[in-house]
Amino acid sequence: MGGPGQRSSDGQTAGNRRTGSVGQGQQNSSSASTDGANSFADSKNQGTTGQTTNSTTENPSISGDQGTKAGNDTSATDGNGVARDGQHRGPGRMSGNGAGMGMGGPGGGMGGGRNGNSSSAYATPLAIFAALFFGAFVFITYRFRAQEWKLGERNRGLMLWTVLGAGFFLRMAITPWISGHMDLMLFRNWATTAADSLSGFYTNGSSDYPPFYIYILYVIGKIGTTDAFSPYMSVLLRLPNILADIVTAYMLYRLASKRVGYGVSLGLAIFYVFNPAIFINSAFWGQVDSFFTMLIVGMIVLLVENRIGWSAVLFTIAVLMKPQGIIYGPVLFFELLRQRKIQPWLLSIGGAVVTTILVILPFSWGQKPLWLLDLYKGTVGEYPYASVNAYNFFALIGGNYTQDTTTLFLFSYHTWGMICIVLVTLFTGWMYIRSRKPQFAAAAALVLIAGVFTFASSMHERYLFPAAALAVLAYLYLRDRRFLWLAGGFSLTIFLNTFDIFYSSNAQDHYGIILCVTSLLNVLLFGYLVKVVWDCSRPATAQAALPKATNIAFLSAE
Repeated sequence: MGGPGQRSSDGQTAGNRRTGSVGQGQQNSSSASTDGANSFADSKNQGTTGQTTNSTTENPSISGDQGTKAGNDTSATDGNGVARDGQHRGPGRMSGNGAGMGMGGPGGGMGGGRNGNSSSAYATPLAIFAALFFGAFVFITYRFRAQEWKLGERNRGLMLWTVLGAGFFLRMAITPWISGHMDLMLFRNWATTAADSLSGFYTNGSSDYPPFYIYILYVIGKIGTTDAFSPYMSVLLRLPNILADIVTAYMLYRLASKRVGYGVSLGLAIFYVFNPAIFINSAFWGQVDSFFTMLIVGMIVLLVENRIGWSAVLFTIAVLMKPQGIIYGPVLFFELLRQRKIQPWLLSIGGAVVTTILVILPFSWGQKPLWLLDLYKGTVGEYPYASVNAYNFFALIGGNYTQDTTTLFLFSYHTWGMICIVLVTLFTGWMYIRSRKPQFAAAAALVLIAGVFTFASSMHERYLFPAAALAVLAYLYLRDRRFLWLAGGFSLTIFLNTFDIFYSSNAQDHYGIILCVTSLLNVLLFGYLVKVVWDCSRPATAQAALPKATNIAFLSAE
């Protein structure tokens, strides 16, 4: 695999920081073999301090199906001298690749780094496509809001599967040529480790990634060991999230088809499938946010349909996949409070407990009883910064990669972030109870993720990713087309943030125009979201907005 394993030295320092950047258009690097991963785990157990280990793989890495040979991978210890899987791109640690990289890979608390970018060969076409997409979004919103697409009944299935199929094959055509982010190298190493011994994944290695997605990597690792599929490991690693993009678009279409016209439903599917903010994550970067978002969307849909137990199951799986899944916990809690019945509580608690046991049991042999809590504690504490490449309020005021213990007025960044989380949660609960309806769940989830991302500390560039799908869900449930504007707005900021981090080779403390504009837009979008949610939480206003919903921004209802 190529891009994730590339490394270059930019010679930049910030305190004790050493930043190993992935140079644009540089040579591909080889992935670490299973033996390399195991030897790295041994070095971790020895507790070596400040030691850098070189590892060379026996086989050339695969960037798509190019199969290019490259040089050595390097590993680094964290600031405390403990080497771990993952990649830490923050000040004070090296950014590397392979099984022996510094702490902080693509796991739940992980994010991208400015130096984790891939080849820049496709940056310009992607930027042009994004400009055309968002330009078309604005044009259609203003020009065709009151018009109606006449689509024959017999064409419905054909049109839908053409859209979904085109989105799938577009992604599959792109992935062999995009080497991806260095996170793919970590996923490849973890897939190999899991395939070798699923039950020993955590005892034999040092991954800080929660358990659920390890099952997916296990399957990929098993498939990737075969001669027929080993040259396409880079594609296999991205396939689950490419499929998740398509499944999420299909879920949005099915839900829309029950609530709005066919033209609107198809338009929303097109919006999600070809949204550059969506496929840059799965097809270019190679991250797992699409899979995570699919779980969150499913959780909200089941919650609104009063299938509380299954909603709790999906929520639990989301948390067991990424720690930031806990951000959406209050939505389930508010609905349980609204129902004022004991049975939903029992179903939720039972579903969560059973799901947790089933997921973690295979990994628990030989572990301490509270090993999972220790894993989450380590993950949450990995990035003690005001912002970790998240273009939000703290980044706007110059806090990107600033220690979260730094004082901002009366309190530290971390304290301000916790205060904001509490305030956002209280506001969301107030609006939920005020609305008196489960259909408010999607809007509540949108407020939570947008508010926490914009005003909490230690946020990463990709944490806002589910906002695009949640804004569409909120429109479908509350029928206020302002949520479609929010879907377009958040899609724009998600894309700009991801694109800038993925392709930029600047230092983490770089304060550029894209950071400023995107951060300001996120603050403004959250303010606009608060106004929309305030209006929609009043039943009379929500009903009054219903006629306007037919004049939607993409296509008018039939």
